[in-house]
Amino acid sequence: MIRVALIVFKKELSDGLRDRRTLATIFITALLMGPVSLLLLANFISGFEHKGELRQIMVDGLEHAPALANFLERNDFTAVPAPADYEDEIRTGKLQEAVLAIPADFTTKLARGETAQIHIVLDESRNDAQPSARRAEAILHAFARELELLRAIDRGVGPELFHPLEIRHLNTATPKQQGAFLLFLIPMFALIGAVVGSMSAAIDTTAGERERGSLEPLLMNPVDLRALVLGKWSAVATQACAVVILTLASFALATQLVPSEKLATLFQFGFPEFFRFSALMLPFACMISALQMLVATYGRSFKEAQTYASYIALVINFVPLITLFSSLRQASWQLLVPALAQQVVLARVLRGDQVGMADYLVPLAVALFLGFICLTSLTRLLRREQIVFGR
Repeated sequence: MIRVALIVFKKELSDGLRDRRTLATIFITALLMGPVSLLLLANFISGFEHKGELRQIMVDGLEHAPALANFLERNDFTAVPAPADYEDEIRTGKLQEAVLAIPADFTTKLARGETAQIHIVLDESRNDAQPSARRAEAILHAFARELELLRAIDRGVGPELFHPLEIRHLNTATPKQQGAFLLFLIPMFALIGAVVGSMSAAIDTTAGERERGSLEPLLMNPVDLRALVLGKWSAVATQACAVVILTLASFALATQLVPSEKLATLFQFGFPEFFRFSALMLPFACMISALQMLVATYGRSFKEAQTYASYIALVINFVPLITLFSSLRQASWQLLVPALAQQVVLARVLRGDQVGMADYLVPLAVALFLGFICLTSLTRLLRREQIVFGR
């Protein structure tokens, strides 16, 4: 049976390699989409941080607040005059900076001990305006605290009464744990790669052959049907595993090309993580290949089978979003759920948390069991006349 399975494997693999356009699309996507997305995210965050670190503020009416102008100068901030029509420019998106609008009675109200107002003008629907707005708000809070202390001292009140607590943040997260949230793209694209890498081959070797009429003469050969199924599945799983490995390898390369040194310390995905990801994802890729072949067999045409397989892709793509945006806590039962188990364990690998043998063995056992069930069911389906001859 093994010899027959190898013959079928070589035949199916060679047939799949002839479809160069589909293969090129799949492999180029695996090589480029994930890393390009990661680098774009890194550049976005780097630019966001750069804007947040700029020590300049755009101000309208600074002449009405000499005390604030002095405070900005003492803290090495540069006040940039705002354009005359800054509100229209912010509204149209031409100006992407927040603007401090100081009213004419600002100094008068401060001198009377009243509460003076300053407006921070921005378009909150634009992300580019957020760093400058936070920068302006932070410097205004610091200026307000200084005014509070000066007023307290002027009235003979000790400044310590205004600061009964000193709050400090003690961050216990390591750089690797901090970067794990930003690297959520890697598990997501690894799962998608397993699905996309097997979809076309799984459909072509089942529903495709059924539609072309080549499945009937193939099954008429006096060979064990289990060997045929095993050979076909091996070819499909090989393509899926190849896409997963290329996806992970391209991410490992992309993390070395991150331009920012600060982000480079957060984006830690090297060869140790690559091998751990592979140990988790390759059994999943083999299992999902068997599942897609089983589902595609019910399709009477390539198009119909593609519709069925897209439902699997939709479910797999939705799993990373569940763990990313929900408050789902880690539990042992999650290791029994395909895709969710890989997502949870891969996230722990990225964080540098302890990962035990059970975290690898349980998803492996589940993948082997479900893969065996799918292949057994597929073998039984191919013995049914309505499946083979029905169109």
